[in-house]
Amino acid sequence: MLAANFLALCLFWTFGRRVPGLPGPFAFASVTWGDSLALPAMTGLLTYAVRALPPARADRAFAVTSAVLAGAAGATSQALWLTADHPRTNWTLPRAHRFTAAGWYHAAFVTAFCAGLAALLALALNRVILAPHRPRRAVTAIGAAIVCGLAFAALLASDAGTTPTGAGLIGVLAAVPVALLAAAVIVVRRVRGAD
Repeated sequence: MLAANFLALCLFWTFGRRVPGLPGPFAFASVTWGDSLALPAMTGLLTYAVRALPPARADRAFAVTSAVLAGAAGATSQALWLTADHPRTNWTLPRAHRFTAAGWYHAAFVTAFCAGLAALLALALNRVILAPHRPRRAVTAIGAAIVCGLAFAALLASDAGTTPTGAGLIGVLAAVPVALLAAAVIVVRRVRGAD
């Protein structure tokens, strides 16, 4: 997570072409603290929880459904940024309708991250709810991951005035919970239908 997101953006910033006068990655708290600390910690904690809990019924259906829905929401958020007629520009979106190489990379990363995060969270929640014995460390890891996610959301909100458009923020913040809720409804109906 750290290498694919924060370090990759640092490399784009260091070696890529810069547009004078546009804010770079470290002008945003969500990049400086969120991408470097909150997101890697959240991903690591959820991965630990998933591995510490036994597989549960409907794991695959819940994870895949969540991933598809959240990935679509993440992609939509990036499309809204790109199609905005009057965005607030930055180093990844130097003018309306034009991503830089870093912007395209970031858009792909956000889409994949939303899908991966939703799948991890779906697996963790499904397994912890259905586990006959819930290891305290796994439950603690899920709780800490949620706190990291909320911290990242707060950092994104603090950047709301400096991001290209509020649509992207809303999309990213809404993607995972909406996907989890929709996936839960689909999986519960499927499981009940199989009984």
